[in-house]
Amino acid sequence: MPQTLLAFVSMLLVTVYSLNVQQQYLANQRRDIAREIEEMAGSIAVETMEIIRARAFDQAVVDGTTTGTAADLLLFEYQGSQDHFATGHQCSIFGTGSDTCDDIDDFHKMATATRPYDMGLDTLYFSVDVEVMYVDDNFERFDGQTFNKAVTVTVRDVWPGSTMEPYLAQPVRLSRVFSYTF
Repeated sequence: MPQTLLAFVSMLLVTVYSLNVQQQYLANQRRDIAREIEEMAGSIAVETMEIIRARAFDQAVVDGTTTGTAADLLLFEYQGSQDHFATGHQCSIFGTGSDTCDDIDDFHKMATATRPYDMGLDTLYFSVDVEVMYVDDNFERFDGQTFNKAVTVTVRDVWPGSTMEPYLAQPVRLSRVFSYTF
């Protein structure tokens, strides 16, 4: 009887050890996958920021009403202190609608875009949200027109057609400040 009990305990110890090794392996694998997805999300964020950066600073620049002086500040769009700019544009560049989105603030709280990341035979999808606000020379939010706009791109993995939760614990955020030059 003691030999049987000893054999059972040894089998139990080996099983528990094996389970712990497998759990550690799965945790490492999940961490590595999360890092890869985070890298992909960062790539999508940089690409989105470059698309926004390539646009005009303000609609006044697009319309040609600016004069290249400090007086241009009064021409810049400003909706109020809650949301500095109009929201809900459906930017054609991201396939969410037919709005042109030809200046930086057109992307403020636009319709959430779903961007694909192709990897050979598979594709991952990421949701992209953008927030734009005026900032002062210290890069703090400023309720009024300034020559600086802060753009924050938020990217999160999404799984269309499934009930899967996002793999990333937190979304990837990328912020840049763009200044009007005259």
